[in-house]
Amino acid sequence: MRRLFFTALFLAVGFPALFAQNEAQTVAMIELVKKEPITVRQLKAELAPLEQARGRPYSVAERRAALDELANQRLILQAAERDRIAVSESEIDAALRESLSQQSGRALTDAEYAQAMQQLGTNTAAVRQNVSKQLLMQKYLMSKKQAQINAVKPPTDEDVLNWFNLNKAKMIRPDTVRLNLISVPYGPDSASKLRAKEVADRLVRDIGGNISKFDEAVLKGQASRTGNGAVPEAGYVSTRGFFVSRTAEAQQAVGEKFLAIAFSLKQGEVSPLIENDLAYQFIKVTEFLPQKALELDDPMDPANPVTVRQYIRQGIMNERFQVAVDQALKELIDDLRKSRNVVTIYEQYLNW
Repeated sequence: MRRLFFTALFLAVGFPALFAQNEAQTVAMIELVKKEPITVRQLKAELAPLEQARGRPYSVAERRAALDELANQRLILQAAERDRIAVSESEIDAALRESLSQQSGRALTDAEYAQAMQQLGTNTAAVRQNVSKQLLMQKYLMSKKQAQINAVKPPTDEDVLNWFNLNKAKMIRPDTVRLNLISVPYGPDSASKLRAKEVADRLVRDIGGNISKFDEAVLKGQASRTGNGAVPEAGYVSTRGFFVSRTAEAQQAVGEKFLAIAFSLKQGEVSPLIENDLAYQFIKVTEFLPQKALELDDPMDPANPVTVRQYIRQGIMNERFQVAVDQALKELIDDLRKSRNVVTIYEQYLNW
């Protein structure tokens, strides 16, 4: 009975302790300028969002590959520290602002950037730290391999033409409409939706399908923008020259009902009220662009003056630049890992 009791006690207390010990095990050690362990717990935290996106756990081989990549990042950061390479707060802000501007398709105002940072809340420090690490690694790479990376040759006219001829069948602009849009946004609560519906109903009465009144409402919505992301004083937002293409991607973005109505309207016609999950909307079609096989000097996108030729040239250059960066990074990591025991991997702890 006594032996049974201690066995039960071990099962109840010992297993959790062993599990906790395993989570704290060092699965890799980086030692360029200091000892920096990577624990099983840290590796699992890195893998969790990747495994969730894949819908399955990583295999041992995949864990090893991910661990190598994480160890290489830590190694480069230690090398940057050794060489006194630093990143300023202003550089972090500039990188964040550029990333957010690219996502929004335009440069953010100071107020919009401040609001975006405020919305991060408790995640702000983690986001800034991650950006800082990325900038440090970029700086270190360029400090060692800038000449090699900058030696990438730009594509010739022949390169561009060859790429175009091979991909001509894909260079199709789908049916596209240019719209003027009035949107009355609302939040997730019923009170917000009710207030938006009152504004939308007032617009229905005021506009009544009249093109001139619709245009006046669009101008009023633009004039009353606050510039900080809040709903303007008019109670709605408006956009002129908004392009929508007849594609599955566009339908997913704007909704099936919105897309169907947009392509059913005649040029100059005002739509009925459209309701979706985020807003009540009205649209007016100002231009219809039929499907077209694009040539080299056509604009890639009606909302952007970049031509097919320029798009292809930049795409080829980006590919070549990325190949050069990948090669330079591999050489850099190989050079850093030449020293004995700079990176030690404990593969026995990858089996969980």
